[in-house]
Amino acid sequence: MHRRVGRARRWTAPVLLWLLAAPAGAREVSAPDIPAGTSTTATGADPDPLRQAPTAAPADQPATAATSPAAGSPVPPAPAANSPIVDPPVSSPPAALTTPGAPSAGEAREDHSRLGVFIHADLGAGYLRTTGSRGGASFATRGGALGVGIAVGWAPDEAWALGLELWTWRSLADSGLGPDTSVELQALGLNVTRYFGPDDVFASVVVSGTRLAITDAGEHIEYDSSDIGFGFKVLLGKEWHLTPWLGLGLAGELFLSVNRAGGETLRTLGAGLVFSCTGR
Repeated sequence: MHRRVGRARRWTAPVLLWLLAAPAGAREVSAPDIPAGTSTTATGADPDPLRQAPTAAPADQPATAATSPAAGSPVPPAPAANSPIVDPPVSSPPAALTTPGAPSAGEAREDHSRLGVFIHADLGAGYLRTTGSRGGASFATRGGALGVGIAVGWAPDEAWALGLELWTWRSLADSGLGPDTSVELQALGLNVTRYFGPDDVFASVVVSGTRLAITDAGEHIEYDSSDIGFGFKVLLGKEWHLTPWLGLGLAGELFLSVNRAGGETLRTLGAGLVFSCTGR
């Protein structure tokens, strides 16, 4: 009996040591299975409940004092070194395709307009009719005519132009005042031109002092002339720009003049189609 008690005591001490050591061993075996960042307070390994698991450093970044577990606080991972860059941004509109250093058409047109020069010329053909009396006898001239005009002045902006214009219309028919004579209307006046919109549709009014001359049909020798009277001409047309400064166009023209000669009244009325050339 005494031998059995001694044998039991010899087995009791190793069993107690094994039972005490079993929980610690179990923890060491199962520790790798615990998810990263999970507090180990429940297993009793970390007595501080405020301490958190350190953040693991990226695989391609060496461990430093900021990312080591000894730092005691998590550090956010560094941004990727090769992040994509969009240049220019996708939302920005594409740049205009212009030649470097070359001004646009609008800029070139504006530069020429700042010069303030206005030059206009027109040439055309039409119909002219002059009626009146001379020496108590009435006469009338009807038929085709040729006209020409030239104006020089100033264009304050793209819409308006002012100039001094010299213009004339010459009848191609006999005047009825003598053999081989013709009627020529001569005028000098103020040209006021208005342009409408980007299509360069224009209207011109030329208020003038006029003179009616009786000339030779072939050699343009002047036989007689009227007093200075009043007249005007009106043009309505459109131009197309060959360059930012120079344009060619087509216009319809209407003209009128009233003159006195020898106490008699002479009236001239006509219309025509003219080609115009304008620099402004």
